[in-house]
This record gives sequence, C-alpha cells and structure tokens, in this order.
Amino acid sequence: MLILKEIKPRAPSCSPGERKVGGNRRPRSWTICPVCLGIFPLPHLRRRFCSYPCKVTAQATGRQTVRRTIAKARTAQSLLRYHVQAGNIVRPDACEECGATDRRIEAAHFNYDEPLRVRWLCVPCHRRWDKSEPKHATVIIQRREKFTGRKAERGNGHA
Repeated sequence: MLILKEIKPRAPSCSPGERKVGGNRRPRSWTICPVCLGIFPLPHLRRRFCSYPCKVTAQATGRQTVRRTIAKARTAQSLLRYHVQAGNIVRPDACEECGATDRRIEAAHFNYDEPLRVRWLCVPCHRRWDKSEPKHATVIIQRREKFTGRKAERGNGHA
C-alpha cells in the first residue's frame, strides 16, 4: 500500500537546538484508494479504502481460489500425454459428446486409477461433464482476493 506523508514547514521560531513539546505526534499519512484512485487521509494504517462504497465494490469483485491437482490426476494426465506424443493413442478430431470439430479436443478421464481410459470431449463438453460428475482431482490451497491480491479475509467485518 502506498502511503504519502504530509510534510509541514518548520516554524521560524523553531531551531534544531530548541526542545520540542509534544513531539510524539506523527505527521498525517495519506494513501490512494485502490477502487476509485482517490487520495485520502489514513486515520489508522490498517485502512485500505476511502469509503464504505469503495470497500463494497472491492468485495463484490470476487475471490480467486488457488487449487492444486492431486498427484494421482497429474500422473494420469502425464501418462496419457506421453502415449499421445509417442503415437500409441490417437487424438480424434471430433468431440464424442456433441461432434464439434472446430473446438480443441481434450481427454476426459473416467477414473484416475485407469489413466488410459478416457473420453475425447471439446472444452465446453468437458467442463459440463466434470461439473455433473466431479472426480475431486483438485484441492483448495488458498483463497485470494482478485482485486487487491491479498489473502481473502474472514467474515470479521474489518476493512
């Protein structure tokens, strides 16, 4: 977070050798709101947004979930990739579900315990099939905010 400091000019009666009264005050800090790009004063350093509407806008932007593929699925995918590149398995030109030939065709595993038993589907059909019959090939590692890049906050109400 970019913090801008307010620099106050020295009073003419103030010299470096004089004792200052109330020197425990820090200069006012300013920062830029990541939503509206407006500069605003920081009442405390944890504050990120200039107003409640900007905070709501940032929260409505959504969250990004970081997932990792399980080892069994990665092994099955790499074994199939090896056999396709070696020429042992031929990638068809048409989707088995809808027959589309103008889209990219992917291998869709029935079960990761049988890595060479696959269906050849176009990307939309593959996503639809994985959604209707999930195989739980990925696990959630962490959730991150898309807007700010920070780790996702819990529902504790802090900005």
